[in-house]
Amino acid sequence: MKKCILTILALVFIVCGRATAQNPAGIVLYFKSGNDVYLLLAEDARKTRGWAAFGGGAHKGESLAETAARETEEETRGYFIQADLLKVIEKQIPVIDDNTFALFFAEIDFVPAQRVTNHQPATEDRSYFEGGPYAWIPFSEIEDYVQAKVDRDQKYLIDKRFLPLGSETDWLWPVWLGNMRKAVEKNALPWTRESKRSPNAVDY
Repeated sequence: MKKCILTILALVFIVCGRATAQNPAGIVLYFKSGNDVYLLLAEDARKTRGWAAFGGGAHKGESLAETAARETEEETRGYFIQADLLKVIEKQIPVIDDNTFALFFAEIDFVPAQRVTNHQPATEDRSYFEGGPYAWIPFSEIEDYVQAKVDRDQKYLIDKRFLPLGSETDWLWPVWLGNMRKAVEKNALPWTRESKRSPNAVDY
């Protein structure tokens, strides 16, 4: 009996270890205006992926929410603070896609995208310079794209009127669109639910 219990505990440790130390995670930052929802997206600094929300790989010992909040802080050049974001998402159940990426959502107050672009991190860590410039893209612009399976070899174009001058790509990163497609499949987009704005949304 004791051996059986130890075996079960070992399996739980392995599973939990994978969930907290290896899985990538990220956050979609959004605000509501009128009948539309706007998503804060960044252009990949390498100009190869296109535009997407924020996320990346875990550091050892992090929970999914901690990874998502840290990656979002880094990829918004430190404008949004990890601790503040964590307060919003730590009790959420993330959307997990087929590649184990965990997607959270955080409603925020509007801030000009240029302010995020111009923000100077208090560090020279290269992780803080992986994205930008930034833009608010209406969800209605991508809604049709996520109604069916996303083809990773296809370019899903963004209307250039929503993009800042100087941006070099005008398409959405298909991998991120796949994350959003999974959220649609699971009816997990928070703005499609008839709920009031969370009282602990992040204010900037």
